Amino acid sequence: MALEWVVLGYATAAEAIMILLLTLSGLDSLRKGLIAVTTILLKPFLSVVPFCLFLLDDIYRKYET
Repeated sequence: MALEWVVLGYATAAEAIMILLLTLSGLDSLRKGLIAVTTILLKPFLSVVPFCLFLLDDIYRKYET
């Protein structure tokens, strides 16, 4: 279970870093490259969302009983 949380944490951290880099001013020359990389990397990260929902459901059911 800990491995799943580590993977989820890494995915969240990577998305947060990409959002910060895209919203900072002064990086106009890198913005096109960052947008391309972000688009490519977010596609696999979308598989993390159902996984996260599964983990939350698992935790809910453990504490419910």
